[in-house]
Amino acid sequence: MLTVGLILLIGAGAYYTYVSFIATRNSEDLTVSTGTWPSETLSRDTSVILQTQGKTSPESQELHPGERLPARQWADPRGSLDIQQPDLKGFIPISAQGRPSFAGEIGRAVRITIPAIGIRAEIEELVIGNLGDNSAYLTPAFTVGHIPESPNPGSSGNGWYFGHLESPVSGEGSVFSRLPRVPEMLRTGDDVHIIFESDGREYLYIVSQTDLIDEKDMKLYQASDARVTLVTCFPRLRYDHRLLVTALLMGFRDLDT
Repeated sequence: MLTVGLILLIGAGAYYTYVSFIATRNSEDLTVSTGTWPSETLSRDTSVILQTQGKTSPESQELHPGERLPARQWADPRGSLDIQQPDLKGFIPISAQGRPSFAGEIGRAVRITIPAIGIRAEIEELVIGNLGDNSAYLTPAFTVGHIPESPNPGSSGNGWYFGHLESPVSGEGSVFSRLPRVPEMLRTGDDVHIIFESDGREYLYIVSQTDLIDEKDMKLYQASDARVTLVTCFPRLRYDHRLLVTALLMGFRDLDT
């Protein structure tokens, strides 16, 4: 009994040390803003996205187009062969089509893809569950949940999407387990794209910022532009903060039917 008690005491001490010091040690690094807006990125990638009038951008004619490589791989160019970059061919900049439509005019999202961190998941509409003394949206297992009152992809406003970081006890999956990698990628100059599929069309977003907030400060908000916010719990084993990844609408393309 003494041995078991000692083991439990050591385990409790290790857990306390983790949640009190280690888990939030570099939490300030999770708040990042790129300062880049979609129009700037589209102008930089015109040859990739627009491919109009047969024009090719100067950087695509270089023998080693370093601007096409994520900054974290400049030291190892051969590693670029394994980079998970989205295929941007065929996307039409949203600015070329005027203002995006409003929520309700476009169908709900059915799938989300974040190529840079290998996320591809189905999307469900969140439902409100009874938690006893209150009620709240219930994040679905193994999929990403969309708050139905928030805009659909391609719409003006802010669409909200929730997913589990991990769920070791209830076993509800870890669809957003790689989301904490995004802030580091932004700091090293990488573009992180998010693609939503809806009604035979794909909508392309680019991550503009990340934030880490206390769960008590978590509030949904609207926006005058067209954006999405992905949300997951943080850090592991503690889950008392929320990591927010915000992305702005860049363009769309129709899928082959």
